[in-house]
Amino acid sequence: MAATTEENGTEIIPDIKEPENKTGQILHQITFSYIPALGAISHTAFAVHILNRPFLPRLFPKWHFGIANSLLFNSHLGIGLYIYNRPSLLSASQTQRVLWSVYGSAMFNFGSVLLFATGKQLLVEDKLVGTLYAIASSLCFLVIGKQFFQYLDSKYM
Repeated sequence: MAATTEENGTEIIPDIKEPENKTGQILHQITFSYIPALGAISHTAFAVHILNRPFLPRLFPKWHFGIANSLLFNSHLGIGLYIYNRPSLLSASQTQRVLWSVYGSAMFNFGSVLLFATGKQLLVEDKLVGTLYAIASSLCFLVIGKQFFQYLDSKYM
């Protein structure tokens, strides 16, 4: 979707348009609402996994590596789709939106992993403290990221 320009030179950014048929609306809802929400939950669960290593092996003894990788993948997917569908990016080309979403998701997730790993080295060995730190820092990252994009959307809409 390209932005159009009015006669006075101001740019008109297109509205987010949901598909008109029922199947398209459901797919849009799943893709841009539910998957990003699950990505946020996965981000928090992955943070707990990093700060409390016995957490996943205790729940899934045989599959904990696969579960951990799935959590990270879901976090990447959810954050990426959240960024891709932001109203402030709708005037950009699809290629730019995909590139920026992948970049933003990778920076967000791997930056978080770096913070969690550093925090693990600095925190005491108490699993409860690590778990609380993981949940709090993950939620802080998610809230700050949401506020950042809401600010951008308010400036460009």
